[in-house]
Amino acid sequence: MTMSKKDSVQIHITKPVKQKDLKYEKKDDWEYKIIDWCTFYRRNIPRFIEHYFQIILHPYQRLWIYYMSICDSFVAIASRASSKSWLIALFVIAISVLYPNSKVVVVAKTKAQAGVIFGKIEDLKKGSANIQREIDYFSNTNSDRVCKFFNGSTIKAVICAEGGRGERSTCTVGEEFRIMDKEKYDAIVRPFAMARQAPYMKIAKYAHLIEEPKEILISSAYYKPLWWYGEMEKNIEMMLNGEKSGAIYFDYPIAIKHGIKTKRIIAKDKEKMDAIAFQQEYENIPFGENNNAYFKLDMFLKNRDLKRVFYPIRKEEIGMTAIKNPYRMKRREGEVRVVAVDIATRKGKANDNTIITCLRGLSTVQGYRREVVYMESHQGEHTGKQALRIKQIYNDFEADYIVLDLQNAGIAVFEQLAVVTKDEERGVEYDAYGVLNHSSLDKALIKELQDKTLSSTYKPVIYPIRGNTALNSAIAVNFRDNLMRSMISIPIDNIDAEEYLNNTNKSFQDSEDFALKSWLLNPYIQISSMIKETIELTYTIINGNIRLEEPRNARKDRYSSCSYGNYFISLLEIDMLKNMDNGESEQLVFY
Repeated sequence: MTMSKKDSVQIHITKPVKQKDLKYEKKDDWEYKIIDWCTFYRRNIPRFIEHYFQIILHPYQRLWIYYMSICDSFVAIASRASSKSWLIALFVIAISVLYPNSKVVVVAKTKAQAGVIFGKIEDLKKGSANIQREIDYFSNTNSDRVCKFFNGSTIKAVICAEGGRGERSTCTVGEEFRIMDKEKYDAIVRPFAMARQAPYMKIAKYAHLIEEPKEILISSAYYKPLWWYGEMEKNIEMMLNGEKSGAIYFDYPIAIKHGIKTKRIIAKDKEKMDAIAFQQEYENIPFGENNNAYFKLDMFLKNRDLKRVFYPIRKEEIGMTAIKNPYRMKRREGEVRVVAVDIATRKGKANDNTIITCLRGLSTVQGYRREVVYMESHQGEHTGKQALRIKQIYNDFEADYIVLDLQNAGIAVFEQLAVVTKDEERGVEYDAYGVLNHSSLDKALIKELQDKTLSSTYKPVIYPIRGNTALNSAIAVNFRDNLMRSMISIPIDNIDAEEYLNNTNKSFQDSEDFALKSWLLNPYIQISSMIKETIELTYTIINGNIRLEEPRNARKDRYSSCSYGNYFISLLEIDMLKNMDNGESEQLVFY
């Protein structure tokens, strides 16, 4: 740290005069005073930040910085708007100034994520004259993120990937470490650690003063089964065993208390986010299943690898697309497409939505590999409106079948599907759809639905689901089995989806239209809600059947829609595999 006599006056600190200070006054004692102040500030980094950088800290920020300064290993799990990235940026600047030749490495999964802390460093540099005067060179571009200090310290950004090998650090910061790959982090990043190479360490009598490298991991809460949770627990255990480790946790009230966010902003954010994301990002609560859950979280996480999803035609695009869906997905040979619908009981019921899910069945030697490519929800609308929306999505998706929940209002929706429907908005007519004559269906049910079909001609594409104890159990078992066998692919979470869309979708990248961005992210958010609903279901076994039950005031309609579609594809799978056994496999494409 460079400091003049003039600067020492600006700090406005009074220091008690010790007896040895009188001795210093009798000779050129500036060097000794620097040693005293440097020792004082290294032991009290929050004071150094407030005195020298002239940045006022909230009490929780002083506590946070102090514990990072005294721990070799530190984990911070904090909600959005708790200023964690800003605080980390401030801390690494402080240690870079106080400890010459420090090598700080900020590690992140992506370049954009690494840029978050560097953006905060840039802001701090602009806002503090003394921070600015310590920095020799600063760059914050995708190809060059580095901050060099006059005293030889550096702060550098590195991606958690093969290209990062060979770096060295006296302080490693894992930015949003929860989303990094553990194997890569352990193999590439952890070997960065080294002791600070201070010149005095070359003198034998100071060899015992070697400094341990620091590791600081920051994130908000995430899914319990993933590695971040074990890392957090391990750090707490080390702390309780008296090692130089620490941890700190904050949820969104800290941001409200200090005026960083208002209650109204939090409420608006809650409306826009899926339940899991809000629980993790704001309430700072890790998400995982309960002990009596039939579906486990890791069943979904290991299958959450689908980046590209399907979209129906947007209302705003009608008339611009000649009714041809610009988001259509190219069909593969042997592929089947299913629209699965769980119907709301009635409008306004808190725990009941109509859910429409689009699934692809891609033929493989093991059967159909499912892809859940789209999902949308509606509070129970008029049955005619629901039937119209189902037909719109069926046609946009170029689907082969509709799986329809017949319970409650479902039979009325079937009757609306079974007549020709005029789409005034799009200026087209949709055919009447009727019941599929499938061997798994009860003949009496087929006859009942045929009698309710008023059109003389119709497409036999609707597979009805009329739930009972045995069927509901079979659907649950089949869904769980396909998840465990990784025969279902579901979309990535909305955080990864936002990054994916930023990289691949020009409209998402360039548009300032919040409604468009929300619409593009919606399928990913819906799947997060489906996962939450599903793993919250508890089960009991009654007469050999699985009975699933949702928590009070909770939903399971997304689970129902998705599992219905999966179950029907399993029925088609039996037919497909029979055909293969009969020597017709050459008609299928395997990959």
